[in-house]
Amino acid sequence: MSSSRDTVASLLRALRWPIDRARRGTLRSLDSLEILLGGFGLVAALVAAALLSPALGALPGAAGDFAPIGMAVLLAPVGITVALGRRTEIERLFRSVSERTDAITTSAPSRPERTVAIVVDTSAIIDGRLVEVVQSGFLLGDLIVPRFVLDELRRVADSSDPLKRQRGRRGMEHLAQIQADDLVHTTIDEERLADAGDVDARLVALARARGAAILTTDFNLARVAELESLRVLNLNVLAQAVRTVVLPGERLQLTIHEKGRERRQGVGYLDDGTMVVVEDAGDQVGTTMEVAVSRAIQTSAGRMVFAVPTREEGAVTTSGEEQTAP
Repeated sequence: MSSSRDTVASLLRALRWPIDRARRGTLRSLDSLEILLGGFGLVAALVAAALLSPALGALPGAAGDFAPIGMAVLLAPVGITVALGRRTEIERLFRSVSERTDAITTSAPSRPERTVAIVVDTSAIIDGRLVEVVQSGFLLGDLIVPRFVLDELRRVADSSDPLKRQRGRRGMEHLAQIQADDLVHTTIDEERLADAGDVDARLVALARARGAAILTTDFNLARVAELESLRVLNLNVLAQAVRTVVLPGERLQLTIHEKGRERRQGVGYLDDGTMVVVEDAGDQVGTTMEVAVSRAIQTSAGRMVFAVPTREEGAVTTSGEEQTAP
């Protein structure tokens, strides 16, 4: 009796040994790839067993009943073993695909920044603000100075009129500063386009041929270029866009420089050149005073701000009328 119990216990230990080993060691050491490969091998084995089931089920007697199940049990570990044995090849395949993807990503050329060539007008060269715009780094395109613009600039510099001669020479100095700046690339275009007409017409024709924008301060040239569906960079428009924004009721320290057109008005200027008309300040020329903005209007010549003097005991409403504080 005791020998029978020993035999049964030995058989149970033999059956439990692989289960305990798998639970304590093997399953804990499996990584994600091995689990994935084992699952794939098991599914493949079960599919193969299912395909063989009709043929095995046709066997006579009890063999036809148990053969499909036995085939599935037999193929399952075979499929898992074969799949796990291909781990090295699978890792090599994944590594190769990853390296190729990284190589393509690294070697792909970066998209260049979108820039536009800019044809420069004589008026923009003479205007000293272009030098500051270039030095600030806001101008991203390459500058094109046509030869006929240089010829016009030279004629202005050689003019008998002292004012025009001074403006022309100053434009030459500005152009030299722009060419020496490393932030933009400046080229001289030798295309003269003599058949196109005057300088403005040749500028428009050159900009259209080069697919470029026109940089100018000439209002008429800007309108013609816009009618020709060309991009226009007007320094005057830029100056208006970046001027200081003042709101009604805002207080400013302002120096009165001159008398205004209307009686008892004084005129001062903000740092960006915006004119400020101050009521009841005509007799304060040369003095610095605190004013409160009453309103601001936009005109064809630019923006104009109206203000009134502030008082310690009062405040100013947005309509410009004084209102005594309680």
